[in-house]
Amino acid sequence: MSYAESPVETVTNFISSWSTTDPRRLEEEIISVFNETNRKPDYFRLKYKNGNIVDFGTEQPVKIDRTSYLGRKDGELFDALGTWFSENDHGTAVWISPTHGSRYPCNKITVYQIESATDEEKIASNISILFDTPKNHTIEIASKLNSNFTGISDPEILRNKLFQLDEGQSLVTILDLILVSRDTPSTPSQETVRYFVEQIYSGVDPRIIAREMQERGVIGQFSVSCGGSSSTAKLFGGNSLTLNFSGIEDQFGSLEFSCPHCGATNLRPFGRLIGNCQHCGGDVRC
Repeated sequence: MSYAESPVETVTNFISSWSTTDPRRLEEEIISVFNETNRKPDYFRLKYKNGNIVDFGTEQPVKIDRTSYLGRKDGELFDALGTWFSENDHGTAVWISPTHGSRYPCNKITVYQIESATDEEKIASNISILFDTPKNHTIEIASKLNSNFTGISDPEILRNKLFQLDEGQSLVTILDLILVSRDTPSTPSQETVRYFVEQIYSGVDPRIIAREMQERGVIGQFSVSCGGSSSTAKLFGGNSLTLNFSGIEDQFGSLEFSCPHCGATNLRPFGRLIGNCQHCGGDVRC
């Protein structure tokens, strides 16, 4: 039996990297944690611009680590998504991601829908839905979306497949197929979200923050879709896409800089300066 990391453990690991995240994105990360751990549909947006899929708020390109089996498969799906964006000005596409050990402890469906398109960019309004059913349930769903998958026994074939919905198919159809429960807690208030943003930026112990998030209902009982111990993982609409935040600046300049003593790269929290190199301890104050 594979080990499924608790949502509090996962979020504790995420918080270690969130201190360098743009505040616009960090608020979305916290809402994604609430949605995923309460099995509530998670809404997010993407842009397709200059041949790249980018984050809607920061316009930073979405990057994927393709060094593992899951990374390669996700990368192939991501390439298919980019092709779909480039070839269509409207339409709906679906990704069905089966559970896979502790990395993906539950099944997931992500629906992408192009809502507007111009010569400069295309904007997609999307939704990710997690569901705790047997892995083979994903094949049942796929076969109802496309009859060519009828009779296939291995759900892994779906990992890099993008389905385009026909005109008669809709998001309601998808929700009915996965039997999503609509009885879920209310989304945390903006005040609560901003409180935890400040806690993360202030350097409070990630374990303390995660426990308080659980106590206040921001972390629910279910696992996060991209569980695991990587402190650099980012939630992106509940999937494994990792945002590249290098080049983001605040009032003090870039969050990423090289130490003048050892040359190693440092990442400082948004809106805060650091006095010493995170690697050699040298003075990095100007």
